[in-house]
Amino acid sequence: MTHKNARMTVLSVLLPASMLLLSLGQIGQYFSRHGIFAKLTARLNDNLSSTNIAIRDCSHNYTINIMSLNPVVFYLDNFIKESEVQHLLEITKNEFDDSRVFLNGQAVVDKSYRSSQSALVDIDDPVSQCLSQRLKALVGNVQHEDTERLHLVKYGVGGYFNLHNDWLTRPLEATGKDGSPRPYNRAGSVFAYLDDSCTGGETYFPEVQGVPDNAEGTKFSRSSTGKGLLVKPRRGSAVFWISAHMNGTGDERMVHASLPVTSGTKVGLNMFSIYYLDTPLVGSMKGQ
Repeated sequence: MTHKNARMTVLSVLLPASMLLLSLGQIGQYFSRHGIFAKLTARLNDNLSSTNIAIRDCSHNYTINIMSLNPVVFYLDNFIKESEVQHLLEITKNEFDDSRVFLNGQAVVDKSYRSSQSALVDIDDPVSQCLSQRLKALVGNVQHEDTERLHLVKYGVGGYFNLHNDWLTRPLEATGKDGSPRPYNRAGSVFAYLDDSCTGGETYFPEVQGVPDNAEGTKFSRSSTGKGLLVKPRRGSAVFWISAHMNGTGDERMVHASLPVTSGTKVGLNMFSIYYLDTPLVGSMKGQ
């Protein structure tokens, strides 16, 4: 290639590039003069800020309806904020897998006993941290050092969970600060409703008695037999109960089931307040 041809080739490349840069510069000057960049940046920052605040702001007010004192069962009206509900549903929408049950200390899939799908939430998620704090505050004086990871569960048509108790016959283990295993079990349970676009799917406690026949039917009621407690799915609300006696043994009266969904979809949220077997269940915790 001659020197002249080389110059022509370079010019043929640089000239269009220069014109493009000039055009972009003129567009940038126009946007700058009319404040378009500032407006776009402000709008983006506002959106990010409002989303961030909505997720990270843990403050929230809810009301408690006492359904039973012996055993302890509360209805938590509006326990989870709508922004928290939407966040949890969004981050887990592609994470669901067949739900498992504990049999002989092992977590296994048994669709004859439980037909649903489950998804876990990372403990570092901001909503997870907020809800952990909210549950600890609700439990109060009962040992509340830690909570299990949030556990979403989805029931389609025909989905159900047979009678079971959240207290486990074989304690699980966490790792202590010194690296040694630390056995624990579940004390307080919250089951919240994130999607109530269904019929059926009530949470049923056959051994919880005393709910009056004129109970708030849109939230909870007696069963059709006149005995037991039925809690109905309502988005954002929840039911809370204590699964263990104060000596750390399981309370068999808290056996419960998820009744079959007859249409639509129910998405719930399991939250478990755990207690360590090396620390009194009620009263001061070690080191405090």
